[in-house]
Amino acid sequence: MSSPTPGPLFIIGVGPLIGSHIPRLFASHGFTQIALFSRTSVSLSDARTFILSSSPNTTIHTYEADVTDTSHFTAVLAQAIQQTGAPEVVVYNAARIKFGTFDQYSEEDIVTDFKIPCVGLYTSAKILLPYLRKVGEEKEGSHPSLFVTSSPLIDEPYAPVFSLSMAKTAQACLVKTLVEQERGKVHVALVVVEAGIVTLEHETNNPERIAGLFWGLWGNEKGKWASEVRL
Repeated sequence: MSSPTPGPLFIIGVGPLIGSHIPRLFASHGFTQIALFSRTSVSLSDARTFILSSSPNTTIHTYEADVTDTSHFTAVLAQAIQQTGAPEVVVYNAARIKFGTFDQYSEEDIVTDFKIPCVGLYTSAKILLPYLRKVGEEKEGSHPSLFVTSSPLIDEPYAPVFSLSMAKTAQACLVKTLVEQERGKVHVALVVVEAGIVTLEHETNNPERIAGLFWGLWGNEKGKWASEVRL
């Protein structure tokens, strides 16, 4: 008996590296419906072209949204569900990296750095988890998942990005809470990417290899779901 067609995949936080390589890899493995979310139309257009270059039969929906604008982001998620269908996999990849010493940050910077990884993820989870649970209950052979891109900052804060260090630590706490809440219903996990800048040329810290971590997580058997993987 053939496996059911997976999907849709929602990826929140699309960019030229991790945020494009994850959906391209999932598309190459049979995900035919993909929803991309980004603050900029350019990122969405570039990601769409990149995915279709290797999987031309994939249906891609693009949504311009800022995860810190909760009311608009909520409306956009609802639109995506209506147009694409309830997701089977959600990847939360939104973050901002702003370098600066302690006294160079404003309070507004710190709030923004918290909103992107934490409030945006909270909104995503609040809206999408009920759909993921329903997919798990109603679709035989499904693997409903919520995966979140993380960083070694959750273990070792780094002074030049102290604000992001605080925010990613708080995000990891939220994810671990969701792991416990959704155990046996939705596969929730952190994907901890190696410290440093991700580049196409890097031997290990490259987007293709990182995307493979997400794909490997999705392949976990139910009852053996990993709650964290590291590059």
